[in-house]
Amino acid sequence: VGLNDTHFGLIILYTAFNVSFAVWLMKGFIDEIPKEYEEAALVDGYTRMQAFFKIVLPEAATGIAATAVFCFITAWNEYAFALILTNRRAQTAPPFIPSQVGTGLQDWTVIAAGTVLFLLPVAIFTFLLRNHLLRGMSFGAIRK
Repeated sequence: VGLNDTHFGLIILYTAFNVSFAVWLMKGFIDEIPKEYEEAALVDGYTRMQAFFKIVLPEAATGIAATAVFCFITAWNEYAFALILTNRRAQTAPPFIPSQVGTGLQDWTVIAAGTVLFLLPVAIFTFLLRNHLLRGMSFGAIRK
């Protein structure tokens, strides 16, 4: 199909994987929201869509934040697909950094700098969502 070694091919692949992962994670968070909240909104005259946007979505904000962090880290750190499906044009950082360790003289400063730059976006993204993560990590656990 011509998607080998293209950014678009990797985007489609990562999206397909992360959508199923996000749905699976979000189900636990949505199941924790009491249905009575939505029913009370419907009794108050909200439509189903208004109840979703004004009641369910704010309650699920911590789950959305936790799911966003997990999906971002999963896509950012993915190694196998990027190694198999890319050569040079669309190569991501996880397969590129180990390729710099060759049989000759290794430039460890370049490898260390690449690793730090690779980890920086994940650290910043997680730092920005840190307020939601503590509650979000335990909120999706169903206890019955």
